[in-house]
Amino acid sequence: MISALTLSHKLRLQSKFIANSLNLPQALGKDLLARAIYCTQNYDSLNELLFEQVCDAKIHGTFQHHWLKFLLICECEDELLIDDLHKSIEFMAKRLESMVVINISKIRLISILYELFGLGDEAKYIVVAPDEFNLEWKPCFKTLNNSQAVLYCDFKINHIVYRLIATKVLPNEFKLSNFYKSLDQNLKQSNESSKEAITERPLIEEHRNWFLNSVNFFTNFDSFFPDEIPNEYKINGQKYSIYGFPLLDSLTEKIESNLPTLSVSIKDIQEKQVFIFQLGEQKLVFECIHVETPIVSVITYCEFSNGIKETLLNHKDARKFPIILHQSYFSGSLRPFCPIDYLENSI
Repeated sequence: MISALTLSHKLRLQSKFIANSLNLPQALGKDLLARAIYCTQNYDSLNELLFEQVCDAKIHGTFQHHWLKFLLICECEDELLIDDLHKSIEFMAKRLESMVVINISKIRLISILYELFGLGDEAKYIVVAPDEFNLEWKPCFKTLNNSQAVLYCDFKINHIVYRLIATKVLPNEFKLSNFYKSLDQNLKQSNESSKEAITERPLIEEHRNWFLNSVNFFTNFDSFFPDEIPNEYKINGQKYSIYGFPLLDSLTEKIESNLPTLSVSIKDIQEKQVFIFQLGEQKLVFECIHVETPIVSVITYCEFSNGIKETLLNHKDARKFPIILHQSYFSGSLRPFCPIDYLENSI
């Protein structure tokens, strides 16, 4: 067990971090750390509790105090502590907001609290896939010249099934007209007069329209900044553009339950949450937006979430009704990663 003196020094560093991050006096940083983060009366009480817990830990093996145990994150085997922190961090943020005027967003405040505990990935809303996470890509269409031109796969974010659709793109220059040319090339059918091709043609055209609408909605083609250009996603060495959505309930019933799963700590807050999925050496972005509680099955969307509903969620396999988390309603979507996502999640 790490010594009480070392942990006491860590508390001092944490109090300075809170004060500096929130632009507050150092003395107030100590008070907020004690009261808002660790639920003690004051900083002196916090130090007294720390020494008591270190003594008790020699018997119990760890801290028994629900809040002070988080001080041990990054000091021991901390996987369970981090899981508990995900469930508790919103309460810390609410206590902070009730004690002092904070001129930053809730999403940024939660990021600062993750950083307070030394969790850099969580502070930047990065979700690293476990080693065993493996996506199984399958062709969407049977009659294309290149059967690998459009692929799909299913996986879970927490308990919700999502479908990713990967469309092969070969734009020489990043502009919308080149996406059209790329689709013209990659969506050609091998035997256009066959019965199977004729049957599948309307579905291919539906995909074309859905993909272009999604690309147009999520992409700023007028930008001159390279950091805003979406990264391609490589599958078997080929370049794709990937978008994803929650799957229709009627389709999830037909899918094997043993799907690869990512655990994502989505917060019950009004602001848009942007998570960067690190899948091996590649990345995707998951956006989660709070939606007002439906009244008599009528859902009120903000401008951005309504745009998602009219483009990405217009796919025939997409679940249109919001997902339910924390007894609140959210719209969830997946899109290509842009380098600027790192920057925006760090500020």
